[in-house]
Amino acid sequence: MKKAVIVVGSHHSGKSKTIKKFFKPHVGISENQRLFSLGSDAGAAFSQSIEERRHNGHAMSQSLEEKGLDDVADFLKKYSHYSHLVLAARPTGEVPSLYNHLKIELQRLGFTVYTVQVVGGQPDSFYKDRAKEILEYLK
Repeated sequence: MKKAVIVVGSHHSGKSKTIKKFFKPHVGISENQRLFSLGSDAGAAFSQSIEERRHNGHAMSQSLEEKGLDDVADFLKKYSHYSHLVLAARPTGEVPSLYNHLKIELQRLGFTVYTVQVVGGQPDSFYKDRAKEILEYLK
């Protein structure tokens, strides 16, 4: 079963921190690596939000909101062969937000989608718990 987790939160809410600092070590990769394995399943984790992709030009670290809706589908097609994806997005009430489009495209590609909410200014234990929640869903 293909599974995706979208870590949702406002700008500077701790999405990257949750994924890079706390989730990635659970799957045995460094903060700068993207590809991981859970048993025989391969996965990819992207710590920057979909909305931030356009600013630095890297395929993994910029927002799709700023690039356009068509780019969401193109981006996801590149990684749809993985069993697990971990992505970040801004909430639907924030402009720009491609959360709904991202979720629909993931489902269209055969992923079941789980959302993890993060909020800024929390102690590290909050983000550690969100990272454990991501891992438990993917197992």
